[in-house]
Amino acid sequence: MNKPNIRVTPITHNLKKITLKNDFLTVVLLNYGARLHQIFAPDKEGNVENILLSYDNYEDVLADKSFFGATVGPVAGRIRDGKWKNHQLEKNNSTHHIHGGTNGWSFQYWDIEIFEEPDAIGVVFYLKDTFSGYPGPIKATVTYRLQNNQLEMTTKTTSNVTTITNPTNHAYFNLSGNGQRDILTHSLTLNTLGMLELDSDKLPTGNLLEESDLCINFKKKNLLKQILDAYPVGLDDVFLLRYPKVTKPSLLLEEKQSGRQMAVATSNKSVVLFSTTGFHADFKLNGQKMHSNYGLAIEPQEVPDIVHFPEWGSITLHPGQERVTQTIYQFMTTS
Repeated sequence: MNKPNIRVTPITHNLKKITLKNDFLTVVLLNYGARLHQIFAPDKEGNVENILLSYDNYEDVLADKSFFGATVGPVAGRIRDGKWKNHQLEKNNSTHHIHGGTNGWSFQYWDIEIFEEPDAIGVVFYLKDTFSGYPGPIKATVTYRLQNNQLEMTTKTTSNVTTITNPTNHAYFNLSGNGQRDILTHSLTLNTLGMLELDSDKLPTGNLLEESDLCINFKKKNLLKQILDAYPVGLDDVFLLRYPKVTKPSLLLEEKQSGRQMAVATSNKSVVLFSTTGFHADFKLNGQKMHSNYGLAIEPQEVPDIVHFPEWGSITLHPGQERVTQTIYQFMTTS
């Protein structure tokens, strides 16, 4: 086996590309938004292709407003009226706040430090956030660690003042490779307790639609085409996970023609799935214009707008506390 290697490549004065490579995977990251830019993985025939939706040029990355591969924070998802206690956050989604605001973590440059271990390589992204408008400053680190066929992502946050953090990664997956086919050819298995009921502004109402009452049995393998036939406006929904732990995958995504599989295990209590249904744009990803059902965004996080639903837990970060979340992606093939 070849020795895993790391390469840091300057793209512009501020933008840096970090490439992690071993015998199983090649992972390309960007310091703008601590971004997961590309993952090159083999199909069942050994052909290595990119399984993320990735911008064709870096100018589009720097103009990105759709969070392709970005670390979203300090808080992912919507916060009703942008209100947390007596603090007013930016209203950047109609009358609500979303994804950390227009100066959130996705739109900041992070410092980097690469590392090598006996059996793994990786990079740590560092940010001292004084720009997003959240109480702070908030110190954040995102560590990407590549070991064998697994990519492990660990996020840590601290602050000297009481604040809130609930970050996620917003990568859009397409396991067909280089975006050859849309996600309708994929199948999904999800170990969920149910889906949160959302209002017309895509904010939780407080009700849980239990797994047994959903249109689809997500515990069974279903083609995305079948799921989207049942949810014709597409998925942009919050699922509570039955086993929020990194030792037990909660999600399995497969693409039969390529034979690629991806298992996702996370310490977060929920995952948002966004099917890109109806999402059309002129920018290009993997050589194609962005179009409906081109990728599946998988966003592990605590429940969106949890600040208004304390019964679901808390994302409050207290002085002296370190909040840690972890997600592990494992890539495999079947014949």
